[in-house]
Amino acid sequence: MWPLGDENRSLTFPYVNYTIIAINVIVFLMFFLPGIDYLYYGILNYGVIPAYIFQGKRLWTLFTSMFIHAGPLHLFGNMLFLYIFGDNTEDAYGHAKYLIFYIFCGLGASALHLLTSLSSYSAMLVPAVGASGAISGVLGAYMVLYPRARIKVLAYTPFGLTFLYVSSLYFIGFWFLQQLFFGTFSLTGLSSGVAYWAHIGGFITGMLLTKMFRISPRRFRRPVRYRFYRRVYRVPVE
Repeated sequence: MWPLGDENRSLTFPYVNYTIIAINVIVFLMFFLPGIDYLYYGILNYGVIPAYIFQGKRLWTLFTSMFIHAGPLHLFGNMLFLYIFGDNTEDAYGHAKYLIFYIFCGLGASALHLLTSLSSYSAMLVPAVGASGAISGVLGAYMVLYPRARIKVLAYTPFGLTFLYVSSLYFIGFWFLQQLFFGTFSLTGLSSGVAYWAHIGGFITGMLLTKMFRISPRRFRRPVRYRFYRRVYRVPVE
């Protein structure tokens, strides 16, 4: 299933979320347009390589890796999810707190990825890049905040591609189970090139932070004039 949008009104303009998307796109174009060799240079020099981190080297890549992507489809998929689920999460957190939340989700994602990389020598040497760990945290927060929000998805069915509406609890919950399944499989040493445990770490971090700080969705309020009118001019009934 691929998400196409949600029926969840945001009450504030998500300029932090849009700025994060813009930075990711700009950084990708900076490395992609000069040629594939330059893109590989960006991945190797700004991605998280566990072997270096455990030696206390290149710790800054824990941050820079969040803005590096391996290809156009990698970038598009991540930015699509962030565009759909980030605006409402920013609305609930507030602009400044959302930025801090996003970064911490990315760090939480890297932490679990580093821990699970100890299971394989080759995983210790492979750079991990992408915003998906931080975005997984956004998904975790969104599921906690808006479990009943309707998500429009493009799904494969026996009748072909179909547009469906499902709850965020179902869509994100199903997505998380997929990450857990493939992540467990990756511990056998057979890797698909996807950092599933980074997704899991980011998701759990997002859920925990949202619960810990008791973040709640903003509620739409009636205009003051309307409430005053109803209270003052209500007709008494005998």
